Amino acid sequence: MKYLIGVCVLALLVTAYVFNNSASIYTSNEFTKNHNPLRGAQTILADLNKKNLDFSLLNTTYSQDSMDTEIAGLIRTDDNGQLIVDTEFKAFMDYFLSSVGQVTPQEALERLRLHFYKDLPEHAAEQAMEVLKNYLAFKEDSFDALARPIDAERSEYDANYRYDILDQGLQTLYDLRRTHLGAQVAEALFYEDEAYAHYTLTKMKADLNENLSVEERQQLKAIAKAQLPENMKEIIIRQEQQAHAMQAYSNLLADNPSTEEVTAFAFEHFDSEQAQAIIEDYQAQTTLKNKYNQFSQAIAQLNNQGLDAASEQQAIKDMAAQYFTHEEYSMVQAWQLAKQGQP
Repeated sequence: MKYLIGVCVLALLVTAYVFNNSASIYTSNEFTKNHNPLRGAQTILADLNKKNLDFSLLNTTYSQDSMDTEIAGLIRTDDNGQLIVDTEFKAFMDYFLSSVGQVTPQEALERLRLHFYKDLPEHAAEQAMEVLKNYLAFKEDSFDALARPIDAERSEYDANYRYDILDQGLQTLYDLRRTHLGAQVAEALFYEDEAYAHYTLTKMKADLNENLSVEERQQLKAIAKAQLPENMKEIIIRQEQQAHAMQAYSNLLADNPSTEEVTAFAFEHFDSEQAQAIIEDYQAQTTLKNKYNQFSQAIAQLNNQGLDAASEQQAIKDMAAQYFTHEEYSMVQAWQLAKQGQP
């Protein structure tokens, strides 16, 4: 039986969990353990902390993927000079740690250390280093804990199995955070992650419960959504509204609407920028379909000229170059294949 290595992103974006990833198939978790890019990072951090601070490094380029980007998150203190530990602080650490692979773990940890001691009072910088050390311990243990084999074949058809694995993985992360960071720091750093995890599990569980009516499922989901942090709730509501609007747009397209109808629909259901993009895309698709119809008629006339197969194919190729760009013709060929596959 084939197995899928069940490693989720350490930051744990639940929607990108293992079942949505086209991961490679292995029969052991040794690959994952050997390829944890931050393995041994606590020792590296301890060694770096013995060295002198060279703030001139902050004036050099950090990594390719960070070029032309602003540092995510914030590091700051409260009125008493104590480090503020929250989701912004976690985002700051993750901004640098996520580039490991393009930079070495030493380089990522040194950047964090330099920022801590340059931008914070010494006491707060020491607090930040302590949190970072424990955060690295959590990341290493969570990476290994989630590297257990998962039945890939069963996950394809068994929704309850998917729910159980996700539930177990999230609980493992919940426990490891508190083991390494303590309850207060874990809550502060992962408040949003855990709120969204709870929301996701509640939705999945409601959908799997065959004893619930549609109305009862919706009620449970609404309660779970209401418990989300306000900013996260707003994002999910916007996503749901967008999904409904896109479904309505898909239904509209099935009726071959005019450009005027698409324009009216787009500006009613989307913001001006999105609406304009939808209109331009529809106009481009309409133009392409019109050219395709003309092309198809030209091919039909070509079929009546009695050309041999090779000559006919060359004539079609020459004709396609007159009607379409290379990119457009790739789409046309896809339409032709789809049409051939229809009964």
